[in-house]
Amino acid sequence: MEIVNFGHFKLTSTSGIMFFSNEDGHDWYDIRHGLTTWDEQGNFLTAIYGAWAMVDPVTFKVTNVEQDPSRMVPNDRIVLGIDADPDDIADGTLYQGGVLVDAPPEPAVFNNISARQLRLTLVRNGISVESVEAAIAAMPEGLAKEEAKIEWSSTGNFERSHPTLLLIAAALSLTETQVDAMWRQAEIA
Repeated sequence: MEIVNFGHFKLTSTSGIMFFSNEDGHDWYDIRHGLTTWDEQGNFLTAIYGAWAMVDPVTFKVTNVEQDPSRMVPNDRIVLGIDADPDDIADGTLYQGGVLVDAPPEPAVFNNISARQLRLTLVRNGISVESVEAAIAAMPEGLAKEEAKIEWSSTGNFERSHPTLLLIAAALSLTETQVDAMWRQAEIA
């Protein structure tokens, strides 16, 4: 699949008519006009590339895909001409190193759980409350240990990514996968 990067376009005029230029000073409408054909009534017929994509310059995610580039307003977007069918390019695809790649899966969202849900799930997975307390007691003296004691005994709700919870999980030799699985169990406990 051939991909041509036409550059990062930004708004260059706000005097009623909007003009968008890339970093080389080329106007989007001039570029687009030279790469498309139109009938006598001004209707779009074809373009040199089958798909046109706009890419967020920060995340490099494809934000819009069109067959007709005249439908694009590339304000603060990178414009790609792609030798492909527009339906073959999904929004959210990443533009990296001159190619399109599937975006990694979004990180899992874990709901907060109550102390009761956490403790029930630990017990149901063979981890006693006493073993958690022993793991905390075995931590080296210092702020982390004191925080772990307070968090374990006083917190009403737990966040999956809380640093103290991660310390306790490590003290219990639990892997990220094990913690994730138990967290999902706890969400419905």
